Amino acid sequence: MAVPRIAVLGLGNLMRADDAVGMLALQRLRADPRFPDSVPLIEGGTLGLDLIYPLDGFTHLLALDAIDAGVRPGTVLRYSGDAIADLPISKSVHLLGFSDLIGSMRLMGNAPVELVVLGVQPKTIGWSTELTAPVQAALDLLIERVIDQIGQWSAASAEVSAAQIEHEAPVLQLAAAEETWYW
Repeated sequence: MAVPRIAVLGLGNLMRADDAVGMLALQRLRADPRFPDSVPLIEGGTLGLDLIYPLDGFTHLLALDAIDAGVRPGTVLRYSGDAIADLPISKSVHLLGFSDLIGSMRLMGNAPVELVVLGVQPKTIGWSTELTAPVQAALDLLIERVIDQIGQWSAASAEVSAAQIEHEAPVLQLAAAEETWYW
């Protein structure tokens, strides 16, 4: 397995109150010393299919958005695997565009191998540049979940790399011994 190419995608509209949570989380991640510099933070906003090329080549994608799951405002939600495909389109202003984006990437053969969506239940999606109190309070937990997910993907990659080195080393030594034998 090759080293994963990980990206974090923020979705949302900065002018629509709690809908901005994905974009604002990116700002917090940029300032967080625990967040790896090697992982790009992509401001997806409301771009939808326009993100096909900026996301090309990433094997692991973590998307952040406001998701209306009908639970208490400020609840942090996690979707992965089949749960993403089963998520009703009406749960997010951007999910139709996001679903179309991932579907198009699959058709083109360049969809991420792993996709996780972290969301926060909004209280208000109206005209405002401020998050409501429950969503603002959820930002810390959302950031922790992002750091955890990136850490999981990075740790799995490190384990695979270490296993490859252990298995490859004897083969390389054997090949070197054979070359020495033939000289």
